[in-house]
Amino acid sequence: MSLIGFHCDSSQEWVNIARQKHSQGNIAEALYYYDLALRKNPDNATANRNMGILLAESGQAPGSSSLYLEKALTKDPQNPDILLYLLEIYLNAGSKTEADRVLTAFSKGWDKDRESLAKFLRECLLEGKKNPTERKRFQENRIPDANPASRRMFRACEDRMYSDPSAK
Repeated sequence: MSLIGFHCDSSQEWVNIARQKHSQGNIAEALYYYDLALRKNPDNATANRNMGILLAESGQAPGSSSLYLEKALTKDPQNPDILLYLLEIYLNAGSKTEADRVLTAFSKGWDKDRESLAKFLRECLLEGKKNPTERKRFQENRIPDANPASRRMFRACEDRMYSDPSAK
């Protein structure tokens, strides 16, 4: 019986190596080991999440990134980091339907500040709506800085909606 349990968890070895490679700054190697982990166990939530985030951070493979993140989301449907990365991908693609689906997932979560941030970013980046009150709140409490994707989206919103064109 223990052999079966070990076999099921064997992808975790590759995940551990991938994490180590990532912490050393070896992104390509980390991606390689996450890929090995997913070949052993395509449902490994950690490998899917981390592979998706690394690809999202590269900015080169949003389609692949979203596939891995969506798979991770099935195992961890309220994870705010996964949701924020997916929101960034879908907002950049201009996909209102997918962005709304992610916002619905946020509304089922416990992190109401991040849910509010996600709604603010969607309105700003997809609909071109200004909301100075929410903007000020997010500037003061630094919620956008909690995640690289939210930080980039907040900056894009600032540049698009709140920057002074005469200052450029």
